[in-house]
Amino acid sequence: MVSFLSLATSSFYETLITAVWIVLPVFFVMLFWRLRLQHKRMQFLAKVEWQLVEIRIPEKNDKGLKSMEQVFASLWGMYSFGIKPMDKYLDGKVDLWMSFEMVGRGGASSFYVRTPGQFRHLLESSLYAQFPDVEIISVPDYIEELPAALPNETYDLMGFSYGLIKPNAYPIRTYDFFEQSTRMAASRDAGPSFLDPLSPVFEAMSKLKDDEMIWIQLLISPTGPATGDDIKKEGEAEIKKIMDESTPKKDGVPSGIPVLSTGKRDVIAAIERKISKQVFQTTLRFLYIDKKDSFSPLNISAVSGSLQQFNTQNMNGFRPIFFTAHGGWMAKIFPWYKKSKVLAKKQMMYNYYTSRRFGISNRLADEKLSVLNTEELATIFHFPTAVVKAPRIQHIDSRRGGAPVNLPVE
Repeated sequence: MVSFLSLATSSFYETLITAVWIVLPVFFVMLFWRLRLQHKRMQFLAKVEWQLVEIRIPEKNDKGLKSMEQVFASLWGMYSFGIKPMDKYLDGKVDLWMSFEMVGRGGASSFYVRTPGQFRHLLESSLYAQFPDVEIISVPDYIEELPAALPNETYDLMGFSYGLIKPNAYPIRTYDFFEQSTRMAASRDAGPSFLDPLSPVFEAMSKLKDDEMIWIQLLISPTGPATGDDIKKEGEAEIKKIMDESTPKKDGVPSGIPVLSTGKRDVIAAIERKISKQVFQTTLRFLYIDKKDSFSPLNISAVSGSLQQFNTQNMNGFRPIFFTAHGGWMAKIFPWYKKSKVLAKKQMMYNYYTSRRFGISNRLADEKLSVLNTEELATIFHFPTAVVKAPRIQHIDSRRGGAPVNLPVE
């Protein structure tokens, strides 16, 4: 019996040692490959020439949100259709992105886009095609007007990063809903000419003091099956799930045709509408910055409330996936922990915004992000139309025109 236990113990240790000698080299090779890939991606991103442009719109902008949707549809031309393995794994090449930003400060509203230099022409041509009278100019980065790290002794901030509540195939409420509401109101001889879903945001920006700032950032990168987001397949799977749940069953076996309520029909139609358009991986952030002695949460509610307009119970909506005013369960026990935790979150959110960080990893690692189509993007980011009454939006004073076609040249 003793010899048997001794033999079993000896065999166990020999097997364990053999397994360690096999597993450890594999582990270190995988770790080295992962770290090397991240390093290569950092090198690739460090070489990207980023440019910040300001977009100034005519004082009477008569272009609707459909025009902005066409801009995003054109920007899908950035799509790589999948980076070649040699470029991806040896050179660290990743899909790039653009950052669309709405900035309110001292009662004025401005619009910016940060783009890789190689896509600036695509951005300009897409905007001019839909908004011929806009002015697009290179500007210094407004972020550099503030310290590199916040909060500090002078300024405080609060911020949110948003993601979708349900799977990506489910759409948020889009501008089409608001246009339909407007038409219904008009049929009753009441209501404005268009219910702009961002009106509360522009209104809040117009009332900011000189040191108050509202920053909204929407980062987008085209995606599709080749980059891991087969929205058509996901949507069809969700539709099948709804149909299966609505099919009568006999002894646990589907029997008969699906019995769909009006709500489920609407959901299926909305999913089909979403998956029929180009889609983008997205990151949505919001920051409110002000001096500590005058910090007010009222403007935070205005922006976060506007985003809630896009939420529906039966489809999709936004929820905060990272926010600064929470310290976790330990904060309930240790007040000092909450203070340090909230400070660290504020610093992180500020860093993510100012570096225009895409997602959490900034493309250094693969991650699942919220996917929105062109219609949803245009709902979240668009220029105010003439019906928006918020003052001090940055306009251009004159119309943009081209040179005469018969201009003589030497």
